[in-house]
Amino acid sequence: MSAKAGKILVESDAGSYVAWSGADQPELAMEGLGCGLLVLKPLGLAMPHYADSHKFGYVLGGSGVVGVLPVGGGAAERVVRLEAGDVISVRTGDVSWWYNDDANSAGADLSIVFIGDTARAVSPGDISYFFLAGGNSVLRGLDAAAWAPGVSTEQAAAAFRSQPAVLLTKLSQRLPGVCPREHDRTGLVTNSGHVAAGTVKTLTAADLGDLGISAALGRLEAGAARAPWVVREGAAQAVYVARGSARVQVSSNAGGETLLLDVDVPAGSVFVVPRFAVAFLAAGADGVEWVSLIKSPRPAVEQLTGEGSVLGGVAAEVVQASLNVAPELVELIGAGRRAAPSN
Repeated sequence: MSAKAGKILVESDAGSYVAWSGADQPELAMEGLGCGLLVLKPLGLAMPHYADSHKFGYVLGGSGVVGVLPVGGGAAERVVRLEAGDVISVRTGDVSWWYNDDANSAGADLSIVFIGDTARAVSPGDISYFFLAGGNSVLRGLDAAAWAPGVSTEQAAAAFRSQPAVLLTKLSQRLPGVCPREHDRTGLVTNSGHVAAGTVKTLTAADLGDLGISAALGRLEAGAARAPWVVREGAAQAVYVARGSARVQVSSNAGGETLLLDVDVPAGSVFVVPRFAVAFLAAGADGVEWVSLIKSPRPAVEQLTGEGSVLGGVAAEVVQASLNVAPELVELIGAGRRAAPSN
């Protein structure tokens, strides 16, 4: 296993799109996970498209406008404004477009990391997109004159072959009439709010449009560590390091001293915690912030040691005998200390 930066697929004056692939990190394909990073410069537009995976987007910075047209002939488009800390859920097949409406050339970029469940994708480990406009449009090669009544061959060519840009295009001015609606956020966007240092905030499937996945956001100050954690129900995790850096260890789910991962991970990297594996994370000199997808609608992410931990719920005498250590060490690792339920 590895922790890697993604590869730039598109880069222009409109922005960039970086993708992580199961071809480069087989564990993404094995666990059915995928990740991408969209950066839109002022007046940058990600053209309308749909994808083959349920995913959520977490706004790392900036502000912009997004349109989402749900699957279904009678569905109405929802147009929302996104700000830093927002999490937006997008279903497989939903048509969406993404737009940085800041007309100031020196304005802030809109940066969004997407993490998705690719188990049923065209290529597990990759989020694939199907564009309705641009140089790679799914409509570009079709004979529109044959199926659009009253449209000439020349008009059809103009409609679907005039835009040479791929994925992103830079606009010359703001789009008139594109107005976000606050009520459209309901059930589509939630704001993660402030994540205090030393804590992890989990957004369940109920917060993410019931996509069957959850998101976790965490932050540690410099030098701090998060006790080893596990999702005992067996849900894989894809983790994107948003800021700072961390030393990351991931144990083999077979146990023993062999580690699947033991590396320093910089910002902009993705790593995977496989099903039933245990992970440990220690912040670097600048602290660390991360966001992860957990393939469970309502995960129980539990620490194995420390106050309120899994070992803390086991009788201290049993832990001592099993570890073959002194009682003082059992106390130090926080075992046998979970509060007993009241009668």
